[in-house]
Amino acid sequence: MNAQQILTVWEKASVPALAQASRALREFSGLDFAVQETAVTSIAWNTMAERLQRKVTNPLYVIHLGAQGLFRAHILLLFSDTNSQRLVGAMVGEEVSLPLDELGESALAEVGNVVGTAFLNVFSDIFRVVWEPTPPQVRLTTATALTEDIAPGTTVLLTEAMFQVTGEAVFGEIVVIPTLETVGMSRP
Repeated sequence: MNAQQILTVWEKASVPALAQASRALREFSGLDFAVQETAVTSIAWNTMAERLQRKVTNPLYVIHLGAQGLFRAHILLLFSDTNSQRLVGAMVGEEVSLPLDELGESALAEVGNVVGTAFLNVFSDIFRVVWEPTPPQVRLTTATALTEDIAPGTTVLLTEAMFQVTGEAVFGEIVVIPTLETVGMSRP
């Protein structure tokens, strides 16, 4: 199976993964939580990078989970700093300031952990292989710095999503990056 075939399968898995993430976030937080896909596509990282640099001028929070299963992968959740602030504020029930403090970053990490694990559980069901996530890491960065971390020709799955919690709608992006070459799989 090559990268494009895998991304095509993952693209179809995005909706059930977000549904599972919604259920898990409601259960975890006890809040009225929903995550809905607004768009999903396979895209070259350099195109994604250009798009991010045009779209995001403020710092952004990146929640990163690594994953090991059929092959290695990375899952990134991307939120602008203001969307991160709104999401965390809705979760804790009060206004929070920027940059986020340790509690705010911990709340974002848990969102990343729940959403990333939901994607991995759906992938496990499809591929019949257990996927193990790494602990989530949160960092505040710029779109430019983030885009330098990934090879330009890499194909990624981009899911644009709306996170709704207690009536607050926050937009973010979920990026799944397969790293097939690390386990002997070839690119298309």
